[in-house]
Amino acid sequence: MSGTFKKISCEPPCGFEVKSHDEKEVIELARQHAKKAHNKDVPEKDIRSKMQSV
Repeated sequence: MSGTFKKISCEPPCGFEVKSHDEKEVIELARQHAKKAHNKDVPEKDIRSKMQSV
């Protein structure tokens, strides 16, 4: 396992942020958050484009 985390924060900022070594976990949690908190279906490619390495 590398020392690099993947991170994504919600836009517009609502306080949600997820950070993990597992990119798939970040994507899944971000999609769940978007659906539950904002009633939006966000494509994986959109999440990947906003994901940062930290």
